[in-house]
Amino acid sequence: MATANGNACSNSTNQSMVKRFDNRTDLFQSIASDIEAGLKQSLKNNDKASLIIPGGTTPAPAFLSLSQSELDWSKVTIAQSDERWVDSNHEQSNQKLTESTLLINNAAKASYVAMKNRASTASKGLAECEQSYRALRLPFSISLLGMGLDGHFASLFPSSKNLEHGMSLENESLCIDIDGTGCSVAGDYPQRMSLTLNAILNSEQIMLLITGDEKLALIEKNRDVNPCLDCPISFLLNQDSTPVVIYWAE
Repeated sequence: MATANGNACSNSTNQSMVKRFDNRTDLFQSIASDIEAGLKQSLKNNDKASLIIPGGTTPAPAFLSLSQSELDWSKVTIAQSDERWVDSNHEQSNQKLTESTLLINNAAKASYVAMKNRASTASKGLAECEQSYRALRLPFSISLLGMGLDGHFASLFPSSKNLEHGMSLENESLCIDIDGTGCSVAGDYPQRMSLTLNAILNSEQIMLLITGDEKLALIEKNRDVNPCLDCPISFLLNQDSTPVVIYWAE
């Protein structure tokens, strides 16, 4: 598989591949194009598509490009990989960010399934969230993820309560409530809802978007290792269920 500079690295013992780009402009354009192609294929095969996306500001340029794509957005449903348990108009809400960066232009016609509901806590809202996500097209057409320097993806933080259950392949739930109290990257909003590892693996394509040398080094360090709860991304990289394509630029 080619990259912007022709440099792609595959791993012979798992299904992860790193696509390296010379700059972030090429990175964002490429991942937006690949998501568009994947959604079009899903629409062709199934007449509907589901797109899982992360929070954070990193993918915003890719989302802006994607939002202008000429595809039948009315048959696409978008949902988050995780969410802080805050109101949708809160400045830290992933939903609010998605509404301003992706659910615009042509993509304004897409459906959106919110993770956050009216329950007072994530644990109390879990059953309703699970029901909402069960209505999405499964397997998910595409799951786009980000990763923190602590190795978390979605809201599956190292040392967070309930993490082991969220990473268990025996856990057939799509969603899990996460208590990230004490996890530095969870910040002031430790109460989260997240997709489980099993839910994410139930995707036709998994794309991981990262930038910077530190994150690339973390990826390389955790390929071909025994998965460890201290670095959740190791579970995603060392599985043979669903290919993971890693998109990287400095």
